[in-house]
Amino acid sequence: MRFWHKILLAVITLFIAALDISVIMVMKKSWQLNMESETRRAASEQLLIANNIFENLDSIRARGNPLTPVLLASVAESYGDYYGKQGIGLELRENGRLIYPGAGERNAAVQEVQLIRMSMPLPAPYQQLELTYTRDISGLHRQQRELNRFFVMINWISGPVLALLLFLMIKRLTKPLKELSETTKTIAEGDYSNRVNLHSKDEFGEVAVNFNRMASVVEQRMNELSDMAEEKQRMVDNLAHELRTPLTSMQGFAELLTSANIGREDQMKAGSYIRSETLRLKNLAFKLLDLSVLRHHPLVLTEVDVARLFETVVQTEQLQLTGNGIPLETDCSIRRVWGDADLLAAYLVNLIDNAIRASAAGSQVRLLAYEQDGEAVLEVSDSGSGMTAEQCKQAFEPFYRADPARSRVYGNAGLGLSLCRQIAEAHEARVGLNSVPGEGTTVRIFLQLFNN
Repeated sequence: MRFWHKILLAVITLFIAALDISVIMVMKKSWQLNMESETRRAASEQLLIANNIFENLDSIRARGNPLTPVLLASVAESYGDYYGKQGIGLELRENGRLIYPGAGERNAAVQEVQLIRMSMPLPAPYQQLELTYTRDISGLHRQQRELNRFFVMINWISGPVLALLLFLMIKRLTKPLKELSETTKTIAEGDYSNRVNLHSKDEFGEVAVNFNRMASVVEQRMNELSDMAEEKQRMVDNLAHELRTPLTSMQGFAELLTSANIGREDQMKAGSYIRSETLRLKNLAFKLLDLSVLRHHPLVLTEVDVARLFETVVQTEQLQLTGNGIPLETDCSIRRVWGDADLLAAYLVNLIDNAIRASAAGSQVRLLAYEQDGEAVLEVSDSGSGMTAEQCKQAFEPFYRADPARSRVYGNAGLGLSLCRQIAEAHEARVGLNSVPGEGTTVRIFLQLFNN
């Protein structure tokens, strides 16, 4: 049974029960008041008749006439005929013996059972006489029965009308619940973009607002989880690809080295390849370790001397720069920044490595540090092959290589810029990448100045 069905049945039951009980109590009280009013009226009329009979009997005795049963019946009959036209019946008894009316008259007069009946003795010295007063109240009973029938009719009419009105009202009031239920169902089925379109200012409106807020958070989290799952899957696929090729080649050269008929030149060639691939796999493992450390350990920022940082980076890259015939220009116009010196050095070394791989012999690589809009900027730029806009979008993804063939020659696994991005995120810094095919690439990191 649905919620609005329960509300409808509960409200109808309670309303009809409350209405019936209230009306029955009102009708019962009305009947009680009417009966009390009729009783008071009957007592007043009975007392009036008894006093009139008393005065007549006193008058007869004053004239010296004896009060015989015939005379008493005659006096009672005169009042009986008068009040009989008003629906009032009288009986007069002397010491319990019926004097008026006679047995036949009494049976003919008393045909209605819905009577009010009252008895009282006459005042002294006629206390042996008892006057009984009866009055027909069948009209009052008929009125009460008519009210009962009217009440039943009203119940039969008002019940369906009330049910219809409550159905329409509750259906309208519970419409937001139905919309919430349908939206919840679609979200449970995987459509996290669905929202509740409800703009009321009552509790349902508040629930709708909070529900939409919750749905937005859930959608955001699911998108993030989906992106993370895709990124991890892509990382695993790329890692498997990176490992498969060198391991297969290393296996082949190892088998060549173990063969009997192999010359000194072939041994040197096989050993050199195994050594270079081993070195590349070692670099890959170290960079993956660096990425894991950055993800799980918070960074403590300290004062970093930019000039000393540049000196360390130049010393690290000098051999590779010289070997490739690429000069490095440095320019430092700021003294200190907030950061981690080792991570920033790794960041710049990775960028310079990428610049060397993308540049031809004789082209220049620049390492700059300057202030811009209240921030410290560390910049590495080259005039090498550059990248397209699509390549720039994917440049910071793990294992992505804009030129796979050229990168493999240099032992690049495509983790350099991904590591750079995570180093920047650890510093809560922004990274900017500008590249034009055939003109070169510029990468900037925006750090906090030490004096800011």
